[in-house]
Amino acid sequence: VVWLRFEAFILHVCCQDLHSAAQLCAAARTVFKNVGVQNWAENKVMVAIWGDEGLEMPVTDPHGRPTFIGEDSWLQTEVNMRHKRNWAKIERFRDAVLKMPEAKPVQSNPWRLPQKSVGDADDIDSEENLENPSPESVLEGGEGSGQVPSSSSRAIPRFDVIGDIAVVSSLPPAEDRERIGQLILKENGRLRIVAARCGALQGDERAAGTLEILAGQQRRPLLTTHTEFGVRYVINLEAMFFSPRMGPERQRLCKLVQPGEQVAVLFAGCCPETLQIAAHTEAERVVAVEMNTDAVSCARRSLQLLEKRNPTRASRVEVLEGDMLEVAKTLQQGSFDRVLAPRPKGKTDEEDNALVQQFLGALIPLLKKGGHCHWYDFVADWEFPSCERSRARIQAAASRLSREVTIIRCAAANNKPVAERQYRTVIDFSVS
Repeated sequence: VVWLRFEAFILHVCCQDLHSAAQLCAAARTVFKNVGVQNWAENKVMVAIWGDEGLEMPVTDPHGRPTFIGEDSWLQTEVNMRHKRNWAKIERFRDAVLKMPEAKPVQSNPWRLPQKSVGDADDIDSEENLENPSPESVLEGGEGSGQVPSSSSRAIPRFDVIGDIAVVSSLPPAEDRERIGQLILKENGRLRIVAARCGALQGDERAAGTLEILAGQQRRPLLTTHTEFGVRYVINLEAMFFSPRMGPERQRLCKLVQPGEQVAVLFAGCCPETLQIAAHTEAERVVAVEMNTDAVSCARRSLQLLEKRNPTRASRVEVLEGDMLEVAKTLQQGSFDRVLAPRPKGKTDEEDNALVQQFLGALIPLLKKGGHCHWYDFVADWEFPSCERSRARIQAAASRLSREVTIIRCAAANNKPVAERQYRTVIDFSVS
C-alpha cells in the first residue's frame, strides 16, 4: 500500500522559564489549538505546538491499484489547500510572536507556579481583562477554554456582565458552581445574579437556551436592563441572543451612518444596533425586523426608555415583527441607504448555504444604488483575512439579481469564537 502523508506544522521551543513559556503559549493559542508545555526542569521549559492541517491517506490498495483513479486534480487541490492553510497560520503565528511583550519572571523562583488565594481579584476574568490572560491561566487551561478546572483549582471561568447579571459561557462542574457564583458576586458589588449557559442558541429565533442560576437572586425570567454607551436595553437572557462584546462593533457602525440615511436592521434581536443608531446618529429612519416575539417585546420596552429621554430620536424607529424573508417583501425596494444583517447560522453547511442565498436575495433589492450592507457571516479561523467563501457567496447572490457589489471591508466582528475555531465576521459591501 502506498500512502500519501502531508505533515502539519510542528514546533518545539525551549523557554527560559515558565513565565516565558506562558507568553509563548498565549501567542500560539491565537492560531493553533494543540499547544502546551511538554516538560520542564531547571532552566528548561519545553513548549510544543502542533498544527492541525495534516493529511494521511492510502493512494493504492493492497494490490497496488490506485484508489483515486481520475481524481488527480482533486487530490492535488486538497494537498495544496493544506499547504496554503499551513503557511497562513505560520505567518499569523509569526505576527503574534512579534507582538509578545518582553518576558519577565513573575517571582523570585521562576520555576514554581504561583498559588493564588480564593479571594484574589485577578482570579476573575471580567470583560476588561479577557484579552490579556495571566501567564498562569494560560498554562492551566488556555485562553478561551471557557471551562472551570477541578474544585482543587482556584481559577474562575470568564464571564460577560449584562446588566446586573454575570453570564458564564458554560456550566461548571456541579461541585464548583456555588463557589464560583459566590466569588463572582463577592468581587462585583453591582451584580445580583450569576448564571451559566447550559446550551447553544436554539431555533430560528436564536433563543439563548437554558441558564442555570449559580448564585444570587432566584428570579425568572432573567430580565435585566443593560446600559451601553448611554443607551439602555431591556434583555431577556433566556429568550434571545445578546453579546456585550459586540458593543465596539455597534459604535463602528454608528460612525458610518450619514445624516438623513434610511437604515434597515434585519435579524434585529432586542435591537441594540437599532437603538444605538437612533440615539447616536442623524439617520432619518431606522427600521428593525425581528421574528422573535420576546425580543420584539424587549425592544419596544427599550424604545420606551429612549422615548422618555429623547422623543424625537425614538420616533425615527419602527420595529416590525415577522420573518425577514416575508417582511422584506413589504418594504419598498431600493429605498434604504444602509442595511445591517447580523444573520443567524444554519444548523448544517447545506442549510447555511441555502439561508445565505435566501437572505442576500431578499436584502440586496432593498438597497439604493450605492447603498451599503453590513453582512455578518461565520468563518473558520484559517479563512481570515480574505474570507473568499463569504465574498463568493455575496458576489453570486448579486449576480443573480443583476447587481454589482464592491467589497469594502472584511474583519472579525469581535474576537470571541462562536464555536471552536469559528468566528463571526462582518463584511461591508456596496451595491450598484
